[in-house]
Amino acid sequence: MPKYFLVFVSAMVAIAPFAIDTYLPALPVMAEAFGTDIVQLNYTISTYLIGFGVGQLLGGPLSDQLGRRPVGTFGLTVFIAGAIAIAFADSVSLVQWLRPLQALGGGFVASICNAMVRDSYSPTEAAKRFPVVMLVMLAAPLVAPIVGTLLLPLGWPSIFWFLAVYALALLAVFSTIPETNAHRTGRMRLSHLVPQYLEVLNRRVHGVRVPLRYILTQGMVSSALMVFLTNAAFIYLEYFDVGVAQFPIYFGANVLSMMVFTLITVRLVHRVQPFLLFRAGVSLQLGCVLVLAALTFLTEPQDIYFTPVLALVTGSAGLINSTVSGLHLANFRRLAGSAGALMSMSVFAFGAVLGSFTGFIYDGTLQPVVAVMVLAVVAANLLAWTTPAPKDWSDEGIAAAQSPSRFD
Repeated sequence: MPKYFLVFVSAMVAIAPFAIDTYLPALPVMAEAFGTDIVQLNYTISTYLIGFGVGQLLGGPLSDQLGRRPVGTFGLTVFIAGAIAIAFADSVSLVQWLRPLQALGGGFVASICNAMVRDSYSPTEAAKRFPVVMLVMLAAPLVAPIVGTLLLPLGWPSIFWFLAVYALALLAVFSTIPETNAHRTGRMRLSHLVPQYLEVLNRRVHGVRVPLRYILTQGMVSSALMVFLTNAAFIYLEYFDVGVAQFPIYFGANVLSMMVFTLITVRLVHRVQPFLLFRAGVSLQLGCVLVLAALTFLTEPQDIYFTPVLALVTGSAGLINSTVSGLHLANFRRLAGSAGALMSMSVFAFGAVLGSFTGFIYDGTLQPVVAVMVLAVVAANLLAWTTPAPKDWSDEGIAAAQSPSRFD
């Protein structure tokens, strides 16, 4: 692999936060331009998450069959076409329809990223690389709102032209990356898609469906972040009325918190077992979201108190996400694409459902947003604390603990 391999993979993963966070500052402007309210623009985030999940659902198993490069190249091409089409959109309904198309391509791209890392390293080494990928990738949501704010004077379409150029640059660099999937068949068999996913969901480790629990836990943990992303414009631009110029600072506090926790994980993962970091992360997130709920339901929320506690809730995901990916993918070799896609899809599927749900129960306060976050984090803790810890990190030890497979 080239020396920039992990940086490139991180940039590929970052296509999702760039596609969402760059245009968050533009939502009020877009709503005014289309003659609608901001809730209709919030739905474009949820529709993006749905399309992104579908893209990963298809891209993951296809990359196990065809290889990572064909799937990634196709995804980037579709993403570029979708971004350009949105730049020419003249109604909010058209944006709502085009966002899933753009997201479909982004989902194909994201589905291969973790699998490429798993292809290239042993289970233990891959688990140590995932926090590094996460740390580099997190720069995207920190930079994205700033980029969106800077481009906004040029008109909101300029943001989607930027996304198209970003994806085009990735496509150019991708041509220099070797194929990582040594087990690909080179043949597309759509009839194998469902069996591959069923294999991932049904795989047992010491008699327990451990991968399924990791998938559900990751979905719930990240839903707190996705609910925040869906409602970030409402929280800061409408409820707290911080102004467009200040929005990147408030939004960036959450991303900076996640980067700090991810950096902590990078430092600790060589000395502390990833599974222990995983459980510590979900426990920390639970404590923080309960404090956030107390601030929201028992007092009149003030941005000076609400923002740092919210940043701890979203930031603690940095301690969880970078460890649970390694724990999950350690159980797979040939099906790394399918396994990674299911985990990523759960993040965006749960995030889209819960994010949309906050729109349905919208009452002009922060209570619906925080209540949904609490439910997601409580569910994540119940799953995490009932999942058994891995006993042997070697390929042989992992294989010996698993149920028989027709694929691996």
